Amino acid sequence: MAIQIEPNVLKDLKAYGAGDVSACFHCGNCTAVCPLSENGGSFPRRMIRLGQIGAKRELLASAEPWLCYGCGECAQTCPREAEPAEYMASLRRYQIAHLDPTGLGRLWFKVPAFALILSLALLGVLGAFLLTVKGSRLFPQWLFGNTVAYETIHTVGMVVGGVLLALLLGSFATLVRKSGLVPLLKGRNLLGALAWLGGELVTMKRHGECEAQSAIPVPRRKNPRVVHWAIMWGFIALGVATALDFLFIYFMGWTIVWPARVLGTVGGLVMLLGVSGAILRRLTDPKAGTRRTRFADAWVLFFLWVLAVTGFWLEIVVTLRTSGLVHDWVLVIHAAMAMELVLLFGMTKMAHVLYRPFMLLKHRLEQTAPMAETAASPSVP
Repeated sequence: MAIQIEPNVLKDLKAYGAGDVSACFHCGNCTAVCPLSENGGSFPRRMIRLGQIGAKRELLASAEPWLCYGCGECAQTCPREAEPAEYMASLRRYQIAHLDPTGLGRLWFKVPAFALILSLALLGVLGAFLLTVKGSRLFPQWLFGNTVAYETIHTVGMVVGGVLLALLLGSFATLVRKSGLVPLLKGRNLLGALAWLGGELVTMKRHGECEAQSAIPVPRRKNPRVVHWAIMWGFIALGVATALDFLFIYFMGWTIVWPARVLGTVGGLVMLLGVSGAILRRLTDPKAGTRRTRFADAWVLFFLWVLAVTGFWLEIVVTLRTSGLVHDWVLVIHAAMAMELVLLFGMTKMAHVLYRPFMLLKHRLEQTAPMAETAASPSVP
């Protein structure tokens, strides 16, 4: 299929955070030094060239931006200071924004003032709504002085979750169509690719290959692989704990919810450590891949950190069965921020949780020969 050229693509990518990639003359240093570049590959140079010529369709369908973990080795060796790592990050933002069915994702990443106003407006609306209903059937005596009904939080959470599901379904339908994943499924070992993906998500082995190239050891608290792993799995654990909480309390009316409580506590602690490490790294030891922190990146880290801290605050309050105006406001802030994070999930950097595994699977299938070809090839003694 012929490549369709759109002249404004490179200019648009700069609004998403790309550096001066037009300065790149394809010397190949980035590919040579990248620890994740495979034999015979052109990663990340191919993506730069596609951006320079304006191949929008190919950029939106490619899995290569998601193979990059931003170690910054390419930026350190680039003679033209084209910042390949920042360019790959801008491509991930570009894909997320174009998958968002609301269209707000494009403004979110490109216009920080819009993102800030939208975030504050959503917090205000959700917080005000939570304060409109008083009382609680399950915990009438001690739930934060009846400032917010426990059932209200869960009901609003159900509605917010439903909206998120509808948006993500629309995004995934677009992603499957544009990525060309379906033709890759024919004749290939899907179960083998899924097994590889599961191992990669658990161990983040590819991410570990980045740090193996570094001559200077990185403290564990700032180690990108450990930080990334902690944020992802801590967040997933909190999501599962929240789902269990909904199931046990909202649907089944149970008052003993220790499985969700334990999982949420562990997940929250792991995520808090990961987010704190990411913030510390960006503030004290920024590398080539993180020295430019955009508002969209800072917003995710800030929200996750505040949610973790306020979550532990509320857990202590619930355990001690205490009350007070400060606790009331902490509850409202925590609930409103959690719901906003869910609502904006698919149009922010949080979408990495879903899109990176999808694109890693696509890449694995692309690298796997069809089983018919494998069967036809001669065996090696």
